[in-house]
Amino acid sequence: MKKVLILSIYPAPYRVELFEELKREFNTNVFFESFGGDFRETEWFSKGNYHLIDTDEGLKTFTSSIKSIKSYSLVAFYDFTTNTSIKLILKCIFKKIPYTVNCDGVMMSPHGNPVSDLIKKFLVSHASACFASGESAKKYFLRYGAKEKNIHIHTFSTLHSCDISERPQTAAEKSALRKKLGLPDDKFISIAVGRFIPLKRYNEFITEWRNMPETHLLLLVGSGPEEEKYRKTISDSHIKNVIIEGFHPKEELFEFYKASDLFVHPTSYDVWGLVVNEALACGLPVVSSDHCVSALELIVDGKNGYKVPMGDDALMCERIRSISADKELYENMGSAAIETIKDYTVENMAEKHACVFKTLLK
Repeated sequence: MKKVLILSIYPAPYRVELFEELKREFNTNVFFESFGGDFRETEWFSKGNYHLIDTDEGLKTFTSSIKSIKSYSLVAFYDFTTNTSIKLILKCIFKKIPYTVNCDGVMMSPHGNPVSDLIKKFLVSHASACFASGESAKKYFLRYGAKEKNIHIHTFSTLHSCDISERPQTAAEKSALRKKLGLPDDKFISIAVGRFIPLKRYNEFITEWRNMPETHLLLLVGSGPEEEKYRKTISDSHIKNVIIEGFHPKEELFEFYKASDLFVHPTSYDVWGLVVNEALACGLPVVSSDHCVSALELIVDGKNGYKVPMGDDALMCERIRSISADKELYENMGSAAIETIKDYTVENMAEKHACVFKTLLK
């Protein structure tokens, strides 16, 4: 069986789950540059049968693989602009080994760095295939010299088919979940999930949330260095309708989604924003800033949620109130949310990758 080398930055669950699917069909050797980082809880990262380059054993195995790079028929890069990736890509080009690159999503600036742009054009234009999460990633690859025929759009997701609800939760199901989780049953709950860092803009949104009626509850689920800042804002402004939950693994997190009524995402920038996929899978309408790529790709205003100009937290709150006040709109959005995301599964993502890999390995 032909060998495939896979390289990525860190073992994010969505990476590991994809690679595990690919291992079923290909003789793969998976390397990650490091474990942890990015202000994420250590429990979030996956543990599995792969190599970490920042360990002695992992580095030794990686170095050995590089020395025998000709034994690989294909190299797949999932974060192709790191120093390690660039060095290995240059080796692939020199040894005439086909390689693929990946882009999870991007909001491109019209003014790039000339040196960085030149490097990216070289790396992308020599790739045998480019995996794109959607139209934004496709435009990114085209900008950096990829041929359109070499760009393959896939359903970027953390979700397995079993994670996607068949229908939104009933009122009785939500009530039972709220009782289990200790959440009030008489509130319209808007849930936000993510790292507690400035980029997510939760502190600004909490400040605006003080103007929301007490029948609305904001539920923040996550962790990070800004948590005390959020608690101070809540205390100083005497806000009574915000709850801060800690980090929860996927199985528990999905119970919080399903116990909620709507997903809100005030972020200032998300390369993709997989939490949007998760919320849609649980039948939640989504109100997101327009600086989240998954929202730009998946949310249709008035159908399964709304996109709001980043920073306009007042309009975001207004959208939430309008959805909560219109039962028919709310129910239609919940059903549309599931319909939108039903094909965004790890299985489908792996199938697309496998198809491309098989073509390149012929």
